[in-house]
Amino acid sequence: MQVKSVSTRDPYKVGLGLIAVIAILGVVLVLLAKASFGTHDHEAVFKNTGGLRPGEAVEVRGVQVGKVTSVSLDYTDRDPQGSPTVLVKFNMNSDISLGQQTTATVKVATLLGTHYLEVDPSGPGALGRIPLASTNVPYNLQDALDKGSDVVGKLDTKVIAKSLVTLADTLGDSKNAIGPALQGVSAVSMLIEKRGEQTAALLTAASAVTKELKDNSGNLTVLMQQANLVLTEINSRQDAIKQLLSQSVTLATMVSSLIQNSRADLKPALTSLDAVIQTLNSQSKQLQAGFDLLAPSVRYVANAAGNGPWLDLWGQDPLLPADDSTGGLL
Repeated sequence: MQVKSVSTRDPYKVGLGLIAVIAILGVVLVLLAKASFGTHDHEAVFKNTGGLRPGEAVEVRGVQVGKVTSVSLDYTDRDPQGSPTVLVKFNMNSDISLGQQTTATVKVATLLGTHYLEVDPSGPGALGRIPLASTNVPYNLQDALDKGSDVVGKLDTKVIAKSLVTLADTLGDSKNAIGPALQGVSAVSMLIEKRGEQTAALLTAASAVTKELKDNSGNLTVLMQQANLVLTEINSRQDAIKQLLSQSVTLATMVSSLIQNSRADLKPALTSLDAVIQTLNSQSKQLQAGFDLLAPSVRYVANAAGNGPWLDLWGQDPLLPADDSTGGLL
């Protein structure tokens, strides 16, 4: 088959063919750019965007695993107040499965206003759309201002004005004391700065004490429970304790009265006892000598009577009959 050269072909047909080929290549390139190989698409419902934009990263445990593909209003899934929510679509690596307890949070990446979507896969099963109850957005200044406006609107401005006037009058009367007070605060700050190491050591010790208390919280709880039992027992026996204290007071009163009443009788007896003690002290040497002489006699008597209800006596044969079979033992 003879192939015609380009120069012999119809230039209009050749141009149309080139345009068609270029258009097909452009469509294929666009589709390839949008196609995500090895990823799965997911959705999450948020109360508001929180500043999240399409193209920002999706992270799991701090690792980027996908991107946000679109952010749009969702009128089908409304919040408890009936307002429309925000539907965020994103893709993730296909090897990551989202369980029924998966949560998603919009977080601030930098101070320049970039954000990212933090996804926390959790739970069994598979979750196609993360519900509103499982999502969070960062702090919203406008919501805080709206709530603050409602609170401020309920304040009594007259009472606030009166309070400010009272505060101004009080500070005006104590203006001479404010200076020394501020100087005292400054001195305390300088002292803390100078003793930074000691302050750090104190804080470290306080942290150690706190940790020790935390580690022994179980023992402390048991101790407090036992103390509670003791207090309960004391409370239950309150009447008996009161009666015991009352009787103790009565006994002390009776003993004091007895001592007062018998002081006259006790004095002569105590005087005589003192005289006896002085006499014994003065004759202590004679008494000690007597005890020393009495000791051998008492020992011999104890030896003679220690074998039974009789006395053991020894004597020479001339004192006893010659035919006595005891050999002189009585």
